[in-house]
Amino acid sequence: MKRPYVAKKTSRQTGQTRYTGMYYDATGTPRSAGTYDAEAEALAAAQREQKRKPDALGGRLSPAQKHAMTFDEFWPLFRRHHRVEPNTMQEYHSTWRNHIRPFLRSAHVSDFDAFDAITYFTNLAENGRSVTSRRSARRTLSAMLGLSVTMGFREDNPVRGLNVGKQAANKTIKVINETVFWELCKQLPLETQRLFSEYIFSTGVRYCEAISLEEGDLDYETCMLTVCRSTVEVSREFHPTGGRFYTRQYTKNGEHRRMKIGRPLAEKIRAHVQKHGMKKGDLVFPVRLFMPDTAWVNKPRCSEEEIEQARKYTFISPFTGRRVAHGRLSTYTRHKCRCAACVQNYRDWRSAARVRAMARKGKVTRQRVRRDGNDHIAPSEWSKIWLAARRVIGIDITPYQLRHSHASLLLANGVPLPEVQARLGHNDLTSTTRYVWALSEESDAAANVINQVLGYAPVPAREQETLARLTTLLERLETVIDPTLAWHLTQEQTASGQDLHVLRDTLSAMESRLPR
Repeated sequence: MKRPYVAKKTSRQTGQTRYTGMYYDATGTPRSAGTYDAEAEALAAAQREQKRKPDALGGRLSPAQKHAMTFDEFWPLFRRHHRVEPNTMQEYHSTWRNHIRPFLRSAHVSDFDAFDAITYFTNLAENGRSVTSRRSARRTLSAMLGLSVTMGFREDNPVRGLNVGKQAANKTIKVINETVFWELCKQLPLETQRLFSEYIFSTGVRYCEAISLEEGDLDYETCMLTVCRSTVEVSREFHPTGGRFYTRQYTKNGEHRRMKIGRPLAEKIRAHVQKHGMKKGDLVFPVRLFMPDTAWVNKPRCSEEEIEQARKYTFISPFTGRRVAHGRLSTYTRHKCRCAACVQNYRDWRSAARVRAMARKGKVTRQRVRRDGNDHIAPSEWSKIWLAARRVIGIDITPYQLRHSHASLLLANGVPLPEVQARLGHNDLTSTTRYVWALSEESDAAANVINQVLGYAPVPAREQETLARLTTLLERLETVIDPTLAWHLTQEQTASGQDLHVLRDTLSAMESRLPR
């Protein structure tokens, strides 16, 4: 542990010098032991506090010390002894700093009763804290009081189960179909980005599980995928080794799961692994493959065919009066052409020139993505790539909603609910049934029935469309078949709604064979 020290402070008004003794608590955070006139007195106080704190954290506290301990003094004990994941402790710390410490820092842990708890949450509401913040404060405070019960500070937990306000309704589940998904993939500039999106959409894995995929987790012969780890991003303060990403050797629900994926996707991942020379244990989707060879990948890029096509066209330069071609370096620098082909050619040349200049100096090209040595792609980095593609086609869907779309498409195509639950990794069936409700929300059966009852639409729109197709087909049939047979087919327009699905299949087959 670091040694205590003395901070010297001089007043600007009086010029008087005083000394503050500083020590480190169990979490490594510097704390003040008080301000004194003598430096030796301040150092002695800091040393005394440094020795006292480990005894307290070790549990050797007298009943009087436990009774006198405040929430501010109890927090270091909580951080050290409460066993949770680093990302959970990070959330606890944020809630403690913003919503608990400003109100309860000087309150005694042993004296905190039900009336104090109700008063505290009332103060939170009156100070403009949202229901979400109050629920987060209840969760953190309940964990602190639960530990205090275990350590003998008190006998009950007055916060557990306390009503802090009604939670706002959950956001609606938005899903996309395969057509919209492929349109989104077309807007992603790199092959790795498109494969990563297809992997999430096809398997329904969580983002923290997708970025943890390693070579060896997928059996290419049987197409069996093993989901056995998850990675979260935390600050250095809460990481066990001071890193940025923390990988857990289990999934969010604490278990491993296996699923079968399609052969085309398995072959794409195999080709991706072979192309980049990955070995067993390497990340399949490292961050370096999501970022460009140049700094301009997020800018619109022309294909090779478009570049070659642009070079076939020429124009008269306003600076030299000569005819010059597009897609050349001199066209951008000397003749000031700013077409897409010329701009891209200049950007690629400038990026390559920087690499060559650094190589001549014996330096490696600066990593434009990050410098922390991690190979996982952060949620913020992937969201930036995803939002750029989303804006192009004009839809409002987040990366996580690819998982929603996966579940909804499975249920819509008749996959049993327990199988979808196992594929998604849900602990209980209640979480999976949300997607059933999402499908029922988009059903037009109830709306069609009430329209018929009220007389708004005697025939549903889909049936009207089918009958219109039938009428058009009959007009075409009159030119190629016997008029009597055409008249009999016309009578099929009075078919019931239950038989219309047969007519639709027949129409699709006949329309493809009739002459235009």
